[in-house]
Amino acid sequence: MLLAVVALAGALAGLAVAGVLPGIGRGEAAADGTRVRQVTHTPPPSPSETPTPTPKPTATSVTIVAGGDVIGDRSIRTIIGNQGGDAVFKGIAGILKRADLALVNLETPLTGGGDPQYWKDVVFKGDPRLAKAMADSGIDVVTMANNHAGDQGDSGLMDSIRHVRKAGLKVCGAGEDLAAARLPRFFTVDGVRVAFLGFTDVLPVGFPATSSSPGTSPGRSDVGAVKEAVRKAATKADYVVVAWHWNYEFTTGPSYLESSEGKAVIDAGADLVIGHHPHVLQGVQAYHGGFIAWSTGNLVFDHQSGSCAQTMLVRAELSAKRIEVDLIPVTIAYDGRPKRTYGGAATILARVKAYSTNLGTKVTIKDDLGHVLVKR
Repeated sequence: MLLAVVALAGALAGLAVAGVLPGIGRGEAAADGTRVRQVTHTPPPSPSETPTPTPKPTATSVTIVAGGDVIGDRSIRTIIGNQGGDAVFKGIAGILKRADLALVNLETPLTGGGDPQYWKDVVFKGDPRLAKAMADSGIDVVTMANNHAGDQGDSGLMDSIRHVRKAGLKVCGAGEDLAAARLPRFFTVDGVRVAFLGFTDVLPVGFPATSSSPGTSPGRSDVGAVKEAVRKAATKADYVVVAWHWNYEFTTGPSYLESSEGKAVIDAGADLVIGHHPHVLQGVQAYHGGFIAWSTGNLVFDHQSGSCAQTMLVRAELSAKRIEVDLIPVTIAYDGRPKRTYGGAATILARVKAYSTNLGTKVTIKDDLGHVLVKR
């Protein structure tokens, strides 16, 4: 009998160690005081039980900085040769680099060859090294829809596009034919897609692109095509930026013609319109949830003084519900180099504020910056 009890106790202990007996958990004592390990077989989680990773927040806004006319000839060519390209943009590079995307108007072809169009009153030939200087300063895209893009003929224009692309920049407003010149250039920043297009009303003979030849993208001469290009871009991008070369030199406000064009592209789907060509600043305007800077003046341009040397960068944060704009005053040295200014900020901003008031838009000045809020 005693042997039977001992045998039974041994069997029970064996079952406990195997985890078969109920009531004995991990680290609990068996009847004989021995610590035993419970083996638990956990089934794999079903798909519905698999933990869902927390998604990264998706950006809903993007910051664009836009500036005026940039040349690579005359004094700027000399500066690049003697001091390097970084010396050209040193005074504003910090502002450009802090933006998500930066745009300027490249007002000179960049070529070592070309076919000079000496029948024009002013013919530029920019140093190709300017392309890398722009890229290194924080510029991402240039428009070449202007009245100097063809100063070195078709070959000079195509050289320019190659140099700019090689530096990692994109070109809008000009191309190997009309279809290419009208195409938007796209960027994606943290999931936000932005399209840039360029057009010009200033069209020297032979400069406009055709179906079979290089050139610039016409604006006023085919506003219907401009609006269609903007509409198509708006279906493929979250935000659309249009650069437009227009108006007469040294004018201080848009005429009825520019006003109708700028508003037409806003209505077609553009969010931001940046004007060039007058060489001086004009006012800014909020319109139907979009923002128009009628002229951003010069940016890198030598032999300037007075109002031609007083300019600004436009910094716009675009979002679905608003556009928050800062107008950043800049002065240009006689050798063409721009620099963020504080001492002359009041004069520049007061002028832009007055011009903008005439356009029905309020500019608030604080801390040497102009501010505009556009509700959408």
